[in-house]
Amino acid sequence: MLHIKHLPSILGEVTMRWLVQISKQVRYVSQAWGSQVSQTYLCNPAVSFTSHNYCTSPTFLPDVDFKELTQMLETKSTTLLDVRPPSELKEMGMIPQSKNLILQPLGPYILLSDEKFLERTGFKKPQKDDPIVVTCLAGIRARTAQMALMAAGYTHVRRYKGSFQDWLEKGGPVVYPEMKK
Repeated sequence: MLHIKHLPSILGEVTMRWLVQISKQVRYVSQAWGSQVSQTYLCNPAVSFTSHNYCTSPTFLPDVDFKELTQMLETKSTTLLDVRPPSELKEMGMIPQSKNLILQPLGPYILLSDEKFLERTGFKKPQKDDPIVVTCLAGIRARTAQMALMAAGYTHVRRYKGSFQDWLEKGGPVVYPEMKK
């Protein structure tokens, strides 16, 4: 386990502010002794907070499958976030209607004001109760993004389990983004 007091030297200031924000919003177990709270740790594999050797993990909404995602995209009833880096999108393409928000800055970006978010990403920031589906190449980074969004207060975040690989295997259409020069 990694002791939280070592994080400032390992992570940047923005990431630390993001982790502090998460710690306020993710449910966690803590044992208080008088006015002092016991040490807090980050656990793996899911982001959770530990105190006195107790961890809690977030409860996830059911994953989305190909058929359900296709229906969501037809009705334009959800925001589809692809958290892969631009190099992957350029090489492999992406699901139509998806918005690219790279996993690494997702946490700090999602905490920005609506105006700053639009300025940095080029698309409107989803509202906390909007339906969101996160995707990546195979679903692993999408789960991390789902946890970050949930920790930031988003209530209707789901993961496309097989993500882009499943999309390709099922014959879904692919678009290639225009890259900034």
